[in-house]
Amino acid sequence: MSSGVYYRSWMDKTHMDPNTNLLTEEYVQGIGEFMKLVEQQPDAKTGMLRCLCSTCNNPFTII
Repeated sequence: MSSGVYYRSWMDKTHMDPNTNLLTEEYVQGIGEFMKLVEQQPDAKTGMLRCLCSTCNNPFTII
């Protein structure tokens, strides 16, 4: 990244707490911040966000 700051480090870590089998707090917070960013995008206002899955080649909307 050009800024030198890696904001998605929460994605690279374990998502599940091995003691509780629940999502880690860091992952939950990361998802929340990501969704705030998504909601600011122009396509979010139309309800036409594309699926992020590379397998389906993004033809589907998820909102």
